Amino acid sequence: METNRAKEIIVSVLQTALTGHLDPSSNFSPQDVADAISVKVDFEKTHGDSRCDNIIGTILDRILKYRDEMKAELETLSEDDKLLMNFIRGKLTAYEEILDVLKTL
Repeated sequence: METNRAKEIIVSVLQTALTGHLDPSSNFSPQDVADAISVKVDFEKTHGDSRCDNIIGTILDRILKYRDEMKAELETLSEDDKLLMNFIRGKLTAYEEILDVLKTL
């Protein structure tokens, strides 16, 4: 998850920095350079850093899945289910707070 975002940033920086500096007929690909840089960065990470990234990615995926399930459940309820609706809204708020915390990690 984070690797893809890093690649997007690298490609964007390369495209901006190299605009007008390359021969249009060259085979230069910012995406290839971004891939090579991200592979090198991933290789240089310690096992603990890589494991931490995997754990955070897994937690994010699960929280997003649970949040989407709760939103779908909330849409199926009628106005008569006010107690359950408030419970689900509370869960959604908790999921959003967890996501905010994880984004800072």
